[in-house]
Amino acid sequence: MTNGVAISVNTAQRLYWFGRYVQRAETMLKELVNSYDYVIDRDADEGKKLYAKLGVKIEYDNALDFLKQGVYGTYGGSVEQIISWARENAIESRHLLAERGFSTLNKIHNQLVAGRDHPVSPSNLEEIIDNCSLILGIFSTELDRTRGYQLIRFGQQIERFDLILRLYGEIEMVTVDIDVINTIARQLNRNYRPINVTTSDIPKFLIFLNNVVDRVILKDVCATKLTQSQGQ
Repeated sequence: MTNGVAISVNTAQRLYWFGRYVQRAETMLKELVNSYDYVIDRDADEGKKLYAKLGVKIEYDNALDFLKQGVYGTYGGSVEQIISWARENAIESRHLLAERGFSTLNKIHNQLVAGRDHPVSPSNLEEIIDNCSLILGIFSTELDRTRGYQLIRFGQQIERFDLILRLYGEIEMVTVDIDVINTIARQLNRNYRPINVTTSDIPKFLIFLNNVVDRVILKDVCATKLTQSQGQ
């Protein structure tokens, strides 16, 4: 696929959310491993505090059960659920994805399904983290080749910013990199105009991120088709 091949709005959204979910899975797995150490010997409620930042109430009996609940909990947004969402979007946009990235995602999904009735250890999660990083790395290296991979990278970056704000509440950690969002958005839609963010209000900043997505993806199909027709 070249940059001139049309991508429908639906497919653009699928690729975007695929990028977001893989990034979300990787980030939450890292947070689980980090919080696990705190739950063991510093603060038994550290895991509850972590999920409270995301508006989720989580219960567990001990550190290992905390990992189990983080991966397989019945609340919306467990790691298993996030990977399932990523896989659903990947299947719908399969024709645009690299075989290696798609097969690695399936490997993660199958590993999680097979481990439902078994204890979860930090080493299990570190292996999945490595595979999530591999998926994101594959599509990052392909960024300059196709619009599909740019959309994945776009979702990955939006999710990264979103979670930094929710988990750490530090706007300063993302404002210095806001040009990254604007650059990718401009690559995806030549009519996009960068937005400068001056607010220190996290909810308003999150609204800004969503506005960027709407301004890019809803127009993406039109911009892409125009490129295609000009090349004919």
